[in-house]
Amino acid sequence: MSRISLIRPLDQPPGTRRLLHDLKVALGDDRLSTFKLVVAYAKSGPLHRLHDDLALWRAAGKTTAAILGIDQRGTSKEALDLALALFDSVHVTHAQGITFHPKIYLFTGDHYARAFVGSNNLTVGGTEKNFEAAIDIELDLPEDTDDLNALESAWSDLLPASCPVTRHLTPALVQDLLDDGVIMPEKHMRPSAGRDAPMANRLSVPLDGFDILPESPLPKKLLPAKPLPPVAGGSVATATNDTSVRGFAIQVKPHHNGEIFLSRTAAAQNPAFFGWPFTGKTTPKKPTNPSYPQLDPDPVVNITVIGSGAAPVLTLHSYEMNTVYYEKKSEIRVTASPLVGVVPDYSVMIMERSNTPGITYEITIHRPDSLGYAGWVAACNQTMPSGGKTPRRYGWF
Repeated sequence: MSRISLIRPLDQPPGTRRLLHDLKVALGDDRLSTFKLVVAYAKSGPLHRLHDDLALWRAAGKTTAAILGIDQRGTSKEALDLALALFDSVHVTHAQGITFHPKIYLFTGDHYARAFVGSNNLTVGGTEKNFEAAIDIELDLPEDTDDLNALESAWSDLLPASCPVTRHLTPALVQDLLDDGVIMPEKHMRPSAGRDAPMANRLSVPLDGFDILPESPLPKKLLPAKPLPPVAGGSVATATNDTSVRGFAIQVKPHHNGEIFLSRTAAAQNPAFFGWPFTGKTTPKKPTNPSYPQLDPDPVVNITVIGSGAAPVLTLHSYEMNTVYYEKKSEIRVTASPLVGVVPDYSVMIMERSNTPGITYEITIHRPDSLGYAGWVAACNQTMPSGGKTPRRYGWF
């Protein structure tokens, strides 16, 4: 007998229930053996987060298939590349003058089936953070075979045999779509400043008594640690998957002089995010002191500090944040003196590249007394060396 539950619009933002988690549960269900999806838009974020689940699914001899829309440049090149690697078959559907907009995730087995039908695209927002609605349908077979057939036909009717605007996806077609401007790399798909506020600021705003939980962190293996590249005279390392990175979160311990230590390992994982290598040089107060590489010009940032109240504890606009690499100690430090006495140890600092002209980063700092603090600590899935003290943590999202 069929059972229905609902992912409600207010479920995903605070993390009460998210489609990504439900997909992981279904992919780990021994009763299920086929997975088919059709979505309007896809990006790499959810596919990276589902990578290991899908790999285990296929290693067990189970099958996968996807039909993806490519309208309105809502699907990225990276998503198509990953889909080709993770699914047994992939198709794309595109018709001039008609928007392709369905979202169905269908799992089937011999005696049980499960489907999610709703508004959730295969994007980070669609699977984790957006206001979305989806019906979770569980079917017992063979009793609910008619309902399963209806769901199956909704998917199969979109295959080329019935839908002439659907094409089998190949690497060559991905390149053609890129050359024709139908799809684009994710680094060119930033939201416009007028449409979306920077993510860190959006995620700091309480919503009717609860805070918006950040998306799950990117898997650590996407960003393996590497030695820091040379400051001069050598090639610059690139991030393993730079276009998938939306931002960086790190626990901080501001020093009395305003310095905040960043993670050297994190800089090695994604040098482009931090503008590495630093090409400027500090000017020593004493001529005999060494000069160190610094980011030149200083990054200009907006900083918002969130505490227990609804109003920010501190707001800084267009603050010039000196950033220096102290080579002898292999330490990257930023200086923000106004944070001293305002930001306690182990607060979480969230950095995101800004879309505002003249601003390098949008920075939100959640103090331990903020409503969103626990969620951001959970988003920090990597640990720094501690020297015997409680280690600081960081993560990419």
